[in-house]
Amino acid sequence: MAKIFKKIKLNWQETALCISAIVYAVYFSVASFLRYDNYYTGRFDLGNMTQTVWNSVHGNIFMLTDPNGTREISRLAFHADFILILLSPLYFLWEDPRMLLLIQTVVLSFGGVFVYLISKHVLKNKTLSLVLALCFFLNPAVNFTNLFDFHPVTLATTFLLAAFYFIFKSKYKFTLIFLILAGITKEQVWIINALIGLYLVFISKQKALGVFIFSLSSLIFYILIWIAIPKNLGGEHFAVEFYSDYGSSPGEVIKNVFLHPIQSIQTLLLPDRIGYLKQLFLPVGYLSLFGLPFMIFASPDLGINLLSDFPPMHQIYYQYSSTVTPFIFLSTIFAIKFIKSRIPEIPYIAFAIVIFLFTLVSAYTFGPLPFAKKPNIDMFIKPLAIRSEVDEYINMLPDSESVSATNNLGSHLSHRRNIYVVPLGIGKADRVMFLMRNSNDKEKQILMEIEMDKRYYLIRQIENFYVFKKM
Repeated sequence: MAKIFKKIKLNWQETALCISAIVYAVYFSVASFLRYDNYYTGRFDLGNMTQTVWNSVHGNIFMLTDPNGTREISRLAFHADFILILLSPLYFLWEDPRMLLLIQTVVLSFGGVFVYLISKHVLKNKTLSLVLALCFFLNPAVNFTNLFDFHPVTLATTFLLAAFYFIFKSKYKFTLIFLILAGITKEQVWIINALIGLYLVFISKQKALGVFIFSLSSLIFYILIWIAIPKNLGGEHFAVEFYSDYGSSPGEVIKNVFLHPIQSIQTLLLPDRIGYLKQLFLPVGYLSLFGLPFMIFASPDLGINLLSDFPPMHQIYYQYSSTVTPFIFLSTIFAIKFIKSRIPEIPYIAFAIVIFLFTLVSAYTFGPLPFAKKPNIDMFIKPLAIRSEVDEYINMLPDSESVSATNNLGSHLSHRRNIYVVPLGIGKADRVMFLMRNSNDKEKQILMEIEMDKRYYLIRQIENFYVFKKM
């Protein structure tokens, strides 16, 4: 093994980095697969993504069943995550939702690699750079995002880090490639790309390229938010409802946020928002605050998250922080550079120890790893007892049949043209299916109603798994 590493000229830090990235990729791939296998994933959101990919592979490009209804609709009605089309050919290799989970984990593992490369370039210290990469792999926001189904925007974490690495290395063709890849993960990433364009103009002195990226990104963002998405949805961007206190259209929301600064500040200072910021910045010991210029790139999504009245958007357990975490690490790297330039007596090892300790404390206090205070390991310790029976039944269903099912079955049933979440589709779907594990009162009520619905009859029940077929 030593001879192999010597041959490819890896030092001990880079050897440790490669091993860490592989360990990360293996652990989170296994964990994600087990979540899927034991029905901890759902129609929201893995099922939505896999149905879009499956449809694209089968000639129904970028289409899915409306998550909020029963019509067939373009994915563009909700998000401009065109990378799903780019990923769809991989389904020819393995037509399985776990393909997307694997891609997500592998791409995120490279995020740690780019943290190392950027840090090594900026700080010229390989050991500190390795520690920062390890902190990325242990970061609670990164870990939770990786475990929560699949979301295209999660890939932007790595793509944005890669874009900046190639900016620092003056390899602008690769910068452009990764900015495009980041942009097609979600519509608002184009705002970040526009800001990066300005960085290229004023900091990197790449005026032509910067103006091009800024102009194109701004135009794409405008077209997507004000034209394409509303046209496909049949109304304003659906997320506008999360900002009802500020207006009923994207333009109104943006205008009122700035016209009513006191209201905006009051929202930003709410306890749950402060808690969210703590969970984002504590893992790096709040050092990012000394590298604030790079947090400017995170400001669009931070503002979007903090001002929303949709609770998941200001929690680290979901995908909404994916475009914030890369800049937390970038700002930390440049914060270290700033502090070191002012107080050169501080050794790099001191920064490494402090940041790593803060990361470990954060990972233990509110992270999902097995050693954490409240680990997210239900997929290991609470497997579905009737998993094989449910799998067998779902696998025998023809994909031509429409199904209305509980959310926890949605990702497993997503390889078909029509899949609904109960009670949507009842009366229209060929089959109605329930997996009553940790079910809420609403699902229990729907099950009672379907048992009395003369349009359907029970054809299978295995413990808490119910299947009804249309008469």
